[in-house]
Amino acid sequence: MHVAQITGGSDLAEPGHVSDAGLGADATQPGMVVSIDPANPGKLILATEAYDRKVAGVISGAGGVQPGMIMKQEGHPVGEGEHPIAMAGKVYVWCDADTNGAIQPGDLLTTSATPGHAMRADRKRDFPRGCVIGKAMTELKQGKELVLMLVQPQ
Repeated sequence: MHVAQITGGSDLAEPGHVSDAGLGADATQPGMVVSIDPANPGKLILATEAYDRKVAGVISGAGGVQPGMIMKQEGHPVGEGEHPIAMAGKVYVWCDADTNGAIQPGDLLTTSATPGHAMRADRKRDFPRGCVIGKAMTELKQGKELVLMLVQPQ
């Protein structure tokens, strides 16, 4: 049996144009959570709303883990962008454990009101379908740090 192996990273990404939502150019960095920008079709914006059903992915490349594969169509604005957005695989994501409690491996992650950050989705809350970005693979007891996440949009 022949198996193709990609050894450059651990996620499948697509390039995207990401606006910093007026937070400054330094705000947009690897590991940040992005959502669909309703004001600019086909573009993304740093997530700034808790339980945002417009969540699109995470900017790949945080924690030294680069994308394994990037899908793009050169010469077409939909297939281009300055940031690789993880669609599947494992990535590090900025999380805020002070917003909705400590994060444990297996917790569902969603957008936080902290710009570009994820938080633990409260299973007791009736949250909107489509707001989950993935599952935590490492813990974060408090503060804002990178958490390894398995990308599983739901």
